[in-house]
Amino acid sequence: MPKQTNKLLYQIIKDEILSRIENQQFSYDEPICTEKSLSEQYGVSRITSKRAIDDLENEGVLYRKRGVGSFVRRPEPGESPSPSGTPSAEVRTGGKTVPLILPFAQFQGGIFRIVEAATKRLENHDYHLAVHICEPDDQKMRSLLLHLYSQHVETLIWYPKGKEMYLDILKKFTDDGTRVIILDKPHDISYLSSVVCDNFGGGYQLTSHLIDYGHRNIAYLSGIPVSEVPSLSDRFKGFSQCMKDRGLEVNPEFLKIGLSSDYHMLKHVVNGLYKSGVTAIECENDEVAFNVYMCCRSLSIQVPAQMNITGFDNIEWAVTGSAQITTVDQNFAAIGEEIADLILSGDPKPVSKTVPVRLVPRASTGPTNA
Repeated sequence: MPKQTNKLLYQIIKDEILSRIENQQFSYDEPICTEKSLSEQYGVSRITSKRAIDDLENEGVLYRKRGVGSFVRRPEPGESPSPSGTPSAEVRTGGKTVPLILPFAQFQGGIFRIVEAATKRLENHDYHLAVHICEPDDQKMRSLLLHLYSQHVETLIWYPKGKEMYLDILKKFTDDGTRVIILDKPHDISYLSSVVCDNFGGGYQLTSHLIDYGHRNIAYLSGIPVSEVPSLSDRFKGFSQCMKDRGLEVNPEFLKIGLSSDYHMLKHVVNGLYKSGVTAIECENDEVAFNVYMCCRSLSIQVPAQMNITGFDNIEWAVTGSAQITTVDQNFAAIGEEIADLILSGDPKPVSKTVPVRLVPRASTGPTNA
């Protein structure tokens, strides 16, 4: 079986710090991290980031300077500078392990907050999450799922990426009484549970917010074809439905879907939309919205006076630098708590949970000057 990552939350942070050290991405004379920087980078509590730092200090990898941060310890003469020989913390034994499969090489966006909230609710009930990171690869994913099936787990949580659901294997789990919870992917498969945020409602709220400010020429921008990701598809459907309900047509010329990530190409697109009379751009997520904001600054397009910008997710991209992006908060903590409640219920009967979202208005939106 291909080697997979099976770590608890704070261990993921530890591994990434160790990876930076092994790849010489640090200076002995500068702090490699602080509790605050890790909390902000990964969207976790100070308790979680402190646990990762404390473990590395106890293992002799880091040392701390009060008020400054944690530094990489210089090796003694004759000692290898690489921490690769440092034993990684063991995964807890005892209690009930719940595998969580993620498709990312590292945690992104609010995934950390989902895992942390679920972990907090489960920890007093002798359950713990074991995170398996498996990048999208058909052979590796099948091997991992079959391996977990052989472990006779009580619950399986999976965040799928792409259209492939491996239903032949998931059906094996549910036939044996295992609850399978699918994250962030709406579906109508009767034997699988799901926990998703209200992506449709979020897209609808953002569009209504812009229309209420007087915007009529609203563009929609996505770097990923919305048909490939159900959550993005629902956001776009919310946008389209709100435009229809408010008596506005969606101009095909204002739909920029599947865009290249190249900054200069994006800048060209934003400039073209502005010259075409667009006064607001609704983006698939906060990262895309931030990049659009930077393009506007470069083009001397004033935000929000000449162009409104919205994102989705309410993660760090929305408030990076001078950007203050209006967005939708997915309430990642509530998603994690819903997952934990399904696990603790002990009932394998499939259920679908939709977590409400919340509009977060910021300085990137305002009345149109048109």
